Amino acid sequence: MKLVFKTPAKINLGLFILGKRPDGYHDLETLFQMVSLYDTVELESRESGIELVCDDPRVPTDESNLMIRAARLLQEAVPEKPGLGCRMVLKKKIPMGAGLGGGSGNAAGVLMGLNRLWDLRLKSAELSAIATRLGSDIPFFLCAPSALGQGRGERLTPLPSPEKFHVILIYPRTPMATAEVFKALNLDLTKNSKNIKILREFFSQSNIISLGAHLHNDLEPLVTKRLPVVESIKAKLRSLSAAGTLLSGSGSTVFGIFEDSKTAEQAFTQCGEEAWDVFLTETVSSFSEFMPEELLNYP
Repeated sequence: MKLVFKTPAKINLGLFILGKRPDGYHDLETLFQMVSLYDTVELESRESGIELVCDDPRVPTDESNLMIRAARLLQEAVPEKPGLGCRMVLKKKIPMGAGLGGGSGNAAGVLMGLNRLWDLRLKSAELSAIATRLGSDIPFFLCAPSALGQGRGERLTPLPSPEKFHVILIYPRTPMATAEVFKALNLDLTKNSKNIKILREFFSQSNIISLGAHLHNDLEPLVTKRLPVVESIKAKLRSLSAAGTLLSGSGSTVFGIFEDSKTAEQAFTQCGEEAWDVFLTETVSSFSEFMPEELLNYP
């Protein structure tokens, strides 16, 4: 049996760092939103062994890859079912180290896909518990296209999706390591009067202009200091009538949100003249936009 499906990228419309936890992670609040930039995953069952191949040679295919680790944790979750194996093929389109959650989405897809392929019948709460062990962003990709993330980002509240809006993603071809960004974070410098409630209100109203004016990321000044091109990209998007611009997550991708398709398409054309990777996307409203029926209705 073989499964083929897509896994989406995400942006953080807001990211507020609240403090450092005893376990070394940070408490935060974030507004997650999936967007229509996808990797493709193929899963094929085997009697034993876990193999991963990828069309991008920069992507590790050993035990350091979250997809491999996700498959291993699923094997461990069902010791009564020995002999579970698979071959995984990843076709990469989401840039690595870009703040877009590509690897996290891949891992979440493996959890959903192998649950079906191996007929494990694990419930969503069980898959989310495994996802939390793998990484803070991964549970989001099992949750909903739009969600409020709290704690490390793993405590999730699904949100109704707003009316679709257009998002230009610009990756300056320089990856950023999330762990290194958080390590350098000075919490004394992140105090601000903005909060996630304001963003949620405009988000729920599909008020893109006001949402754009209140986008906020506590990590952006730190990443911009290390990567000045972030501010250049933001300035470019503002000059092309973006309703708002922001660094996504820990970077290095910058996104701009647009209220209408014509303005977004014109901006996309002009940004494509730069030495950046530029993607024209829109917000995702439903898992049915990228997941096959056999995964949506299982178990």
